[in-house]
Amino acid sequence: MVTTQGSSRKKESAIILGDQVVSINRLHLDPQNPRHDPLAGDAEVIAQLCNAEMVAELAQDIARRGALSPLDIMGVIPVVGHPGHFVTVEGNRRTCALILLSDPSRAPTTALQAQMRKISSSTKVPNPIKVHVFPDRAAAKQWIDLRHLGLQGGIGTREWDADQKTRASGDSTRTSSRANTLALAVLDRLSLLGKLTAAQREQVSLTTITRYLGTPGVRAIIGLGSANELIYTHDAAEVDEALLRLVLDSIVSQASGGFAVNSRSGSADRVGYANTLKKEGIAPTTPLPSPSAVPAPVAGAASASIPLPTPGGQKRSARNPANLRTLFDSSFLVKHRDPVLLRLRKECLELQLEDFPFSGNYLLRAIVEQIMVLFAKKRGKYNSNMTDDALTQTCAAELKAMGTSGKALGVINKAAGSAATPYSLHSLGHAVHGGSIPTRQSLRAHADTWLPSLRVMLDAL
Repeated sequence: MVTTQGSSRKKESAIILGDQVVSINRLHLDPQNPRHDPLAGDAEVIAQLCNAEMVAELAQDIARRGALSPLDIMGVIPVVGHPGHFVTVEGNRRTCALILLSDPSRAPTTALQAQMRKISSSTKVPNPIKVHVFPDRAAAKQWIDLRHLGLQGGIGTREWDADQKTRASGDSTRTSSRANTLALAVLDRLSLLGKLTAAQREQVSLTTITRYLGTPGVRAIIGLGSANELIYTHDAAEVDEALLRLVLDSIVSQASGGFAVNSRSGSADRVGYANTLKKEGIAPTTPLPSPSAVPAPVAGAASASIPLPTPGGQKRSARNPANLRTLFDSSFLVKHRDPVLLRLRKECLELQLEDFPFSGNYLLRAIVEQIMVLFAKKRGKYNSNMTDDALTQTCAAELKAMGTSGKALGVINKAAGSAATPYSLHSLGHAVHGGSIPTRQSLRAHADTWLPSLRVMLDAL
């Protein structure tokens, strides 16, 4: 037993600590919960949680089960001056869901009120519920921190990694488990290939990727032959790049705001997005003889084209870059939404160099220059009076300032140091004006030479 301040109120304030059973109508939401900025009271907290924390989905699941998880107990503290009433300091989402199931009129919108009435009318809402009563917020804090602040050197909650989650999902048919298996496999593959960094993966919403990969039209366009496992219908390298673009578009915001891949999309929106990848030349175009299971990638094999086996046990050989008939292939990704750059990239993937070498020469010069202009603008170093040499030198200096090294810096440094460099803007322009006759082989060589520098600049946009 504990007694709050003020001897004249000892009888009123005597609180039984520890595990207790409490009625829902005596629970109040925490306006100081870390899930949101401080709010004024229950009504504001309910509106915020419903808007941002998927409370409706949680309420539906609680109603379906008819109980809260016995593995989780909510933590509460007494409301001073209101004996028998408590503020939930751990379990605010669950408390909010229970409040709305118990009293749907407290939902912030008429649509949600109707939804809560429908859910609660068809089941028995758990009430009262088990809680753990702490004397005050300070006493509860150490346990809340232990639960929510990560591993903390081994003392905090250690979450399952992607592999463990996949194994745990087993044969469950719920979206949060089995349906996520394909998305998890995709993220694992892109990570092992070195295409997706650990920091990027942390930002990815698994359920958002699951929504897209769970849409048959998206899978058909992107080259996946199964809703549950990695079965590729097209060249593995091409499918991998399409999947990478899908994942990156879920975490890289567009110039106009928002994300091209998002959780609020409908089926038509998702198929429309996949068709956009097709129009931009990102979707795979090289079909396999038959759908095949993709082999496990080798960790760190970032630039390798991982071939799929063909019927009869023979492996397809990885594509030789020298045999490419266009300036770039679909692995040349552009996340920036500049319309000129996107159009140039599309033509780089489509123009047949053997048939149109002069056009290819001009196209290569144009896309290199556009990327450098956008990069210089991003770094605040661009002006419209720059010569080709000045633009190249500026970009080289900025790459060096960013800490770029190796071939990515060496290539542009060489172009910046001498206009006579075969792949410099000046030399490419010389061919455009008839000073030399470009060939597919020379254009492919120049494009491959520029590629490391272009990738770094594109990543910086």
